[in-house]
Amino acid sequence: MGVGDVAKKAAGAVVAAPKAVAVGYWRGLTYPFKGAKLVYLEHPSLVRYWMFPILITLIVIGFVFAGVWHYHGAVVEMFWSEPAGEGFWDSVLRFLHGFVEVIVALLGFLVGLVVVSLLSTIFAAPFNDALSEEVERLSTGREGPPFSLAAVARDSVRTVLLEIAKLGLWAIVMLPLFVVSLIVPVAGQIIYTVFGFFFTAGYFSIDYLDWPASRRNRGIAYRFSLLREHFLPMLGFGTGVWLFLFVPLLNLLFMPAAVAGGTLLFLDLEGAAPSKEAASEAS
Repeated sequence: MGVGDVAKKAAGAVVAAPKAVAVGYWRGLTYPFKGAKLVYLEHPSLVRYWMFPILITLIVIGFVFAGVWHYHGAVVEMFWSEPAGEGFWDSVLRFLHGFVEVIVALLGFLVGLVVVSLLSTIFAAPFNDALSEEVERLSTGREGPPFSLAAVARDSVRTVLLEIAKLGLWAIVMLPLFVVSLIVPVAGQIIYTVFGFFFTAGYFSIDYLDWPASRRNRGIAYRFSLLREHFLPMLGFGTGVWLFLFVPLLNLLFMPAAVAGGTLLFLDLEGAAPSKEAASEAS
């Protein structure tokens, strides 16, 4: 092989590498949208799995908002009693007091919304598990294990505890980084943004493969091996999930799509996805 041939092959490899990266990443990014298509368009009857966590979360948000509205004034009064004088400066202070009450109420609404949105993954965990199992049945044509109330209770407890542990892990890593981004100018924000993107996308990619992996007794090491061996599709999928779940409240509607997309991705990575003909027969 001549020098020219070697140079051509090297140049081809250089050109092909970015294309392969883009293709792998894009492939993973499409799975949340495939999940949305399956859940909302192809099998709307799956609403029986995902409507309950949405209703539960909305009810909790309603209670949180009612509590904030009822008690925000009392919270301000704990630190600053409303001025009662009739003079000009007393009027100014009363205006500022009312303004502080509005700010406290808005902060309470915002914090409550964020907290409930984070906890919604715990509310939804047992329902997401059932949804994932049904998506797998529709995609493979294989029936799951027979119904057992004891198994449902056991799996629900396991799923909720696992969600709490995963949420705690994310908080342990990301909250200190967020504090660093506030303390260290420029460099802190860059580190938080870059590392936060890769960590959160990787976290979501593993998180939403949990249900089909658990049904096969796949351990944590196996799930990390999927991220390592299929990094670009997994990173793309995690990015798609992150985009889906980024907006509070709207994430409640997108969570079922992420669950279905993660199940489909897991089946494909394991080589367990059936042919289109088998899938159509199963549906």
